[in-house]
Order: sequence, then structure tokens, then C-alpha cells
Amino acid sequence: MRMAILCAAVPAAGGIDGILTYGISHMQGIGGLKSWQWTFLLEGLPIIPLGVLVYVLLDKIPNAVQWLGNIEKQLLTNLLRDDTGVADSEPIPKTRISWRQVRYVFIDWQIYLYSMIAGGILAALKSLTTLLPTLFETTGYTKTETHLMTTLPYAVACVCALLVGYSSSHRNEHGYHLLFCLSIALLGFILMFTLSNQDKVVICISSTVSCCGVLSALSLPLSWLTNNIGGHTKRSMAISFVMGIGQIGGIFMPLIYRDVDKPTYRRGHAICGGLIAVSMAATIILWICLMKENNRRTNLSPEEYTREATIKEPCDRHPDVRYSL
Repeated sequence: MRMAILCAAVPAAGGIDGILTYGISHMQGIGGLKSWQWTFLLEGLPIIPLGVLVYVLLDKIPNAVQWLGNIEKQLLTNLLRDDTGVADSEPIPKTRISWRQVRYVFIDWQIYLYSMIAGGILAALKSLTTLLPTLFETTGYTKTETHLMTTLPYAVACVCALLVGYSSSHRNEHGYHLLFCLSIALLGFILMFTLSNQDKVVICISSTVSCCGVLSALSLPLSWLTNNIGGHTKRSMAISFVMGIGQIGGIFMPLIYRDVDKPTYRRGHAICGGLIAVSMAATIILWICLMKENNRRTNLSPEEYTREATIKEPCDRHPDVRYSL
């Protein structure tokens, strides 16, 4: 749920930005400033006091935080201790950084599947959010009105992302939720591909469906990853690895939606739909592999259990660990 709240900030920011941009466009000349200058002031200045508050109020360890009670500090300390990602019978490593766990990241097959899932989602996300104002502009809206119209898809997507995150967290399930969100995203791109008549209602509905699917799916690979990857160093490296590889998808955005494809952009919609389909396939493969690995560990013989349990820093490969599906 925490990851869903964090990722829900993406559509929330997109919706707020659309409203701000629409309002700021009418502030030309106020106070002797141009619209772009008001944009920097209204969107940039609040970050400065927020950064100071974060620095003052947050600390590295719960015991040092002044605004928490003793019971709250103890609860957070216990939560961090339990979040080491090791099995009950595995000793907690003494070092802050384990180079052995760093190596594990590059040889763990599931991390590459997480990267494939995140890559498809992020490529479609970056392409869709960049194109969204242009899509509305092709239907006859002015540039100022397009920023206001993009608020609707983002607002609906923000609510959907929080609902999906709550459901996934409450049920401790990720695979089915992720497949459902990706299916919704694929449906949206199919609608934009097939109903390319530039009707305002069609563009609004299809883009909202796509945004809801893509943005609701955004947090699920990361929360699934953090649940299944054990060891602080390995988990931290895995998150960086998956996000780093996933960001590569955004590089290809200019090649996905080209100016020559105006005004329908059918080629770009087809490519984004294909990327979502790849993420769906990777999700299915990952879910099946994790389920089989759980079953294998359940049926280990005593000799096999002892052999796998005595590996140095096994992290999530310890036979006591069961992967979240």
C-alpha cells in the first residue's frame, strides 16, 4: 500500500499540473510577470520549505525522531528489524553492505522478469503521458484547454491506483492484480487504435482507460519485488536495477509516437499495446515460476533442505522462504 501511495503521486501530480497550467495561462502580466515565470514560482517555491521540513522531521532511525511516542518508536524499530528479508533460521549479516548480495542481483532470473514487466509499463507510461495533451489538441481543443482536459484521466487513474494498491496489500497478492491492470491498459490502447476518428468522447474515454490501467500497474512490480527479494543489500540493488532498466523504455518514446503519424498515432498505440502484452507475458511466466519454486521447497527432502539452508547469505533462496504470488 505504501508503494501504491507513492506511485499514485504520479497521476495526482499530472492532474494538479493540468489545473495549474490552465490557471497560470490566464496569469500573463499579473505582477509584471509572464506565465512561464509564474509557473516556476508556484510549482517551484513550495518544494523549498517541504525539503527543510523533511530534513528536520525525518531521521535515519525511529529512536531519534522527536515527534513519535515511545511505543511508536518501538513498533517502527521492530518493523525495521523484521524487514531484513531473512528466514527465521538464517543469521542476520553484520555488515551494512554485502557484496555477495550485490552479485546475487545479477544472477537472479526473477529480477530480469521484474525488469521486463517494469520496462513495458514505464515505456507505455512515458509515451502516453507525453502524448496526452497532443491527443486532446487533435480533437479541436486549444492548447490551454488541453491541459485542463488531461486532469480527468489522471484523477480517475489516481483513485484506481490507490484502490488496486489497497486490494493487493490486503490480499497479499500481486500477480492477478497486475494482470488485471495490464489488461485494462491493453484494452485502452486497443480502443485508441481501432476508434481513431478523433471524436472528443472517444479520446477522453480511451485515454482514461489506458491511464487507469498503466498507472494502477505502476506500483505492483515494485511491491511484488520488495516482498520477494530478501536481504537489505540485494533488495536495494534489485529495486535500483529494475527501475534503471525500466527507465530505458522512456528513451524510445520519440520513436513510438512520431509526428508523421498525426493525428491518429495508430502506430504508436499498437507499439504501446505490444509493450503491455510483453509485460503481461512476463507476469504470467514469473507467477508460474514462483509457484513452482514454492512447491519445490515444500517438498524438499531433509538432505536437500540442509544443503540449501547452509548456503552463506541465501537471502530469499533459503528453503524456509515462500514467494508471494
